[in-house]
Amino acid sequence: MPILLTTSPCIGQCQLSPDKARCLGCGRLRPEIKSWKSMAPEQRHDINMRLLATQGKKVRKRLLRDLAKSFGVKKD
Repeated sequence: MPILLTTSPCIGQCQLSPDKARCLGCGRLRPEIKSWKSMAPEQRHDINMRLLATQGKKVRKRLLRDLAKSFGVKKD
């Protein structure tokens, strides 16, 4: 199975939850946001897969689009 990588799962709708633990836009936890650039590809993959399974359509659509690009799939 390929590793699902993105530059960032951020969808540009950044807003922290009331307890400031999670971004309501992309769903990442604060420590994940802070350390994203220094994470190993496998760690990013795990986060991307969690977001893909649990977040709304916008996150899924972005992750799948980036995955399709990595395989050279073009949208009709």
